[in-house]
Amino acid sequence: MDLLSILLIAIALSMDAFAVSVASGIAMKKHAFKMALSFGSFQAIMPIIGWSAGIGIKNYIFSFDHWVAFFLLLAIGLKMIYEAGEMKEIKINNYTMLMLSFATSIDALAVGITLSLIGVEIFFPALIIGVITFFICLSGFFISSKLKFEKAEIVGGIILIALGVKILIEHLMG
Repeated sequence: MDLLSILLIAIALSMDAFAVSVASGIAMKKHAFKMALSFGSFQAIMPIIGWSAGIGIKNYIFSFDHWVAFFLLLAIGLKMIYEAGEMKEIKINNYTMLMLSFATSIDALAVGITLSLIGVEIFFPALIIGVITFFICLSGFFISSKLKFEKAEIVGGIILIALGVKILIEHLMG
């Protein structure tokens, strides 16, 4: 997988966490670094967990793994688009931060499975996903008063759907 695709995946996956950062930043900027670090860490760890699970099932679904990858990315993208704008202002404590970090990284787990199915080594993409998420979330806190975060989630969903289509087309054509 090329660097551009990895960057696009990282940006798309960070949109849920970005939306939470924007919603949280409206009320409390004091948690910005800690929350961005938590989101980035979870976004880096969850694809590794998903990738490990995907490696275990890859031999059983080899003949249709491209369809699985396509439908996973399609489902994640559609979910992001559907849920865009549902986030309200959030009060943050450590427990809430961990739960939000976990909840916003479930998509990264599914992407990790997808990456294992298409034969991508996971550690570099996971690092990129975590770092991008950290910086995007940090920026979300500081620009929170100027953005409509539901648009970011819609763009992230569209990117994931487009990547799913790209994987499917490449496999069917090649």
